[in-house]
Amino acid sequence: MAIDLEAWTQRLFVLRDGGDFLDDPLDSVLSLTEFLTAAGRVAETYSTQRIADGLWFLADDSGLFRELYNPSVPENLRVRCAAAIRQLYAQLFERLCRNSLSHGDNGYSVENPLNSICYMWWDVFPTWGRPGDPVARRVDEVLLGVMRDTLPSENVACVESALHGLGHWHVTYSDVVESIVEEFLRQRPAIGGSLRDYARAARRGRVL
Repeated sequence: MAIDLEAWTQRLFVLRDGGDFLDDPLDSVLSLTEFLTAAGRVAETYSTQRIADGLWFLADDSGLFRELYNPSVPENLRVRCAAAIRQLYAQLFERLCRNSLSHGDNGYSVENPLNSICYMWWDVFPTWGRPGDPVARRVDEVLLGVMRDTLPSENVACVESALHGLGHWHVTYSDVVESIVEEFLRQRPAIGGSLRDYARAARRGRVL
């Protein structure tokens, strides 16, 4: 399906459509994938505050990401959509977030509104994994992979976001999360003490 990406994005970042944003599940997944794949384009049109507000809506109230677990949508399309979240990090969070931490008292000094939704992305995301659901298995693997693949970022806001998500997913995928975070700590021994402590907390599922 070819969508009018500009009009679809306006629905997300300007109109937000209340509870009427969802279309046919297949169309929703395809539209969301196309949006995420070209996520950086919104920076050409919208202010940072508008983008942050739209992403808060996207992650939670829009209900769009719930379609990742809709069995009426072919698995390969749901998996592709989940994987496209990498582009949200690469094209928006990595480029536009201030290179600062947000947990604890750190966030009080960060004026960039994108940092807040970056930090909270996986907190408000509509799942922390469904290991007992066969429909969810591949999507869960991909979402965990997105978090893992974000950890090498040079922007600590993105690293912190991924660790925050992994910390929440510890409740459903403890072994996987612990393995990912342990590898991160081995690979990046020079990270600052605050981020290292946060990673250790995430490894135990103790994040807020």
